[in-house]
Amino acid sequence: MTANTSDRTRIDLRPGLIGSAVALLVSAGLSAWGWSTIPDGARIPMHWNAAGEVDRYGTKAEALLTPPLIMIGICVLMAVLPLVLPRRKGLAGSARAYTAAWLGVLVLITGLHAAGIVNAAGGGIPTPRVVLAGVGLLLVVLGNYLPKTRANWAVGVRTPWTLQSERSWRRTHRLAGWLFAGFGLVLLAFAFLLPLPAVAPVVVGGAVACGVVPAAYSWWVWRDDPDAGGRESARR
Repeated sequence: MTANTSDRTRIDLRPGLIGSAVALLVSAGLSAWGWSTIPDGARIPMHWNAAGEVDRYGTKAEALLTPPLIMIGICVLMAVLPLVLPRRKGLAGSARAYTAAWLGVLVLITGLHAAGIVNAAGGGIPTPRVVLAGVGLLLVVLGNYLPKTRANWAVGVRTPWTLQSERSWRRTHRLAGWLFAGFGLVLLAFAFLLPLPAVAPVVVGGAVACGVVPAAYSWWVWRDDPDAGGRESARR
């Protein structure tokens, strides 16, 4: 699992595994504290609608066990993917982005887990706003790493055109980096400034822009890349 000078196609999983162990220990500690603090019959908020209102409650066991189990599933998935996906050299060259995405998601889940337990114990943390701010921060981090990735099947804007054209991959991820970081900053600002119903259209619009614009741009760049044969393929 360790990258070395003789094998540049293998990603170093140690930072992700060590960070995962820390996040899981923190999450397990939070669950243990919550188990001894939250009353057995408590109904704990598990989901919120676009207006920030709770629309589903869960039991104490569900609220305390679900986040750590999800985190374990993410850890297993992220540890296995580099061993089975093609383009391992590209993934090894994108190790920092891969690890940032891996640990960023775990930190976000841990933070939300902590907020849920504190609220169930009598706190007043505005969980929907924390979710928005956390996602915004994660997008800023990912936006910083996206332009530094190499073509791979695990992380980044993986369209048929970015995977065929190095130029398309490079330019698309430069654009996607700006879009992700910009959208993340908007979420960070709006999470605590606007009423939640007013933030919902911003979330939808930003998500569509971050998904559709890079994909369309990747085709446009691929079409004009002579090394990828884009124009010839597009005429067929």
